Amino acid sequence: MTTLSIIVPVYNAAAFLPNCLATIRANRRDDYQFILIDDHSTDETPEIIERAAQEMPWLTTLRNPENYGVARSRNIALTHAEGRYLAYLDADDWYQVGHLDRTLAALQRLDVDFVRTDHVRVDRMERVIERAPEDRRDVVLDPRSQIGEPGYRTTVDYPFLWAGMYDRERIDPALFAFDESLRTAADRPWFWRLHLNTESTAVVDLNGYFYRKDDNPTALTQAGNANTLHFLDAYAGIRDLAVGSGNAGYVDKAAYGAMRIVEFHVSRRARLSHELQHELYHRSSAFLNSFPPESVRTALRHFNLPKRIVLGKILRIEAD
Repeated sequence: MTTLSIIVPVYNAAAFLPNCLATIRANRRDDYQFILIDDHSTDETPEIIERAAQEMPWLTTLRNPENYGVARSRNIALTHAEGRYLAYLDADDWYQVGHLDRTLAALQRLDVDFVRTDHVRVDRMERVIERAPEDRRDVVLDPRSQIGEPGYRTTVDYPFLWAGMYDRERIDPALFAFDESLRTAADRPWFWRLHLNTESTAVVDLNGYFYRKDDNPTALTQAGNANTLHFLDAYAGIRDLAVGSGNAGYVDKAAYGAMRIVEFHVSRRARLSHELQHELYHRSSAFLNSFPPESVRTALRHFNLPKRIVLGKILRIEAD
C-alpha cells in the first residue's frame, strides 16, 4: 500500500536530474511513490529518465506529448498518485536523507490537514535556513489565521509547495488542482484556496529541503518573458478569493500582497523587453485599481516612502 506520493515535474533539467535521482534513491521507502513527469523536455532529460526507469523500476514516469507548463504537469501527475499523503519536489532541488520520513511523522502526529516546514536556500556555495513565517511551532492552527493582516508576511505568503505535506483524505480533492492557464505563480492562489477551505494546519521545525536559487536558467523564477506577467493573473485570482470570502481584512491583505509583488517586478523590469515593461505598467495599474479604494489606501500605508511613490505612480497610470 502506498502511503506517500511525491510529484516531481521536470523540464529541461538534465544538468540537475542526477542529483534529483540520487535524493530520490536516498529517501526511498517501499510505501513511497515518486512520480516524475517530463514536460516535453528538449534536452537530454527524456533519456536520463528512461535510463532511471530501467534502473529504478519502482519509479512512476510520465511524459507530456507537448509542453504544458508546470501547473498542468502537476495536475496530470496527481491523477497517478496512489498515496494518502502528498508532497512535491522540484527537479533542481533535493532532500536531506530522512526529511520525508520526519515530515510525514509530524503530519500524522499532529493530525492536521497539512503541515509546512522551513527550508534551506542554496545560492552556489552558500546555505541559508529560511524559516516559514510562523513562530508557533508544532501546534494545531486554524489555516485562516495564517492569512493575517497587511504589512506582515504569513504562511499564506510562503508560496513554496514543496515546503509542506498534504493529507488527501482530509482535504477536498478539488483544492489540489492548479490553474493550468498560469505558467508562473500558480501556487499563489493555490495556497489561498487551501487556507480558506481547510480546517487545520501546523508549522514544524524541519529544514531538510534544499531549494536551489542559482544556476538554473529554466527556472520559472528566473524568467524574463511574457509568462512572467502571469503573476498578475495569479494575484487576480487571489483578489477574487478574498472578495468572495466576504472578509474585508482578507481583501486588505490581498491588496497588500498584490502591491508587494507589483513593486517587486517593477524593480526588476530591466530583464523585460520595452514592450513587456509597458504592458507590466499598464496591466499592473488596472489590476491594483480593481481593488476597493479603501483596501488600496490601507495597503499603501504599510510601505515605506520610496515604494509608496512607485506604487502611487503605477496606480495613476490608468487615470493619465
